Parts: sequence; structure tokens; C-alpha cells
Amino acid sequence: MRKYEYVYILDPQEENTKKAIEDIKRHYNDMGVRVLKEDDMGKRRLAYEINKKTDGYYYVTQIEIDDFSKLEDFEREMTLSQDVIRFMKVTI
Repeated sequence: MRKYEYVYILDPQEENTKKAIEDIKRHYNDMGVRVLKEDDMGKRRLAYEINKKTDGYYYVTQIEIDDFSKLEDFEREMTLSQDVIRFMKVTI
């Protein structure tokens, strides 16, 4: 089992944020991911403007997964999502 930490910067609009977090959790469930820790950090000012947005909603998860190839498809989906401004993965 490999462990990863994902940091997501989501669209700060409340309805978009809720939708994005639900989508992330649904993807985790579909992939068979075990969520070790989840931290909802809330809305914060961005260090620089991204896509004409100055604020972002920060959401952090630590996960455990067996099949790394499933994460590649998941990350592709997150890149295409309109609700996810940026995300970063770190191996822990």
C-alpha cells in the first residue's frame, strides 16, 4: 500500500466547493482508496491570481491505495475539472 497526501485548491464559491469535495470523495470510493486523514482548511487568499481568482478553498486528504494506475486517471479528471483550481500530490 502506498500513502499519498493531496492538497486541493477549489473554486471558493460555496456550491462549487461542496460539489468538488463530493466528487473527490466519490472518486476515492470508486477507486477503493482508504482515506487516512481529511482536513477542510477553508477559504484563503491565494499568493497570486489563478484564472482571475484571488481566493481559493483548501482541502487536504491523506490516502492509501494499492493500484497506482487508478490515481493517474483520477488526476486527469481533476485537471479537467472546472471546480479544481490546482492540486498537488506528495508521497508520504
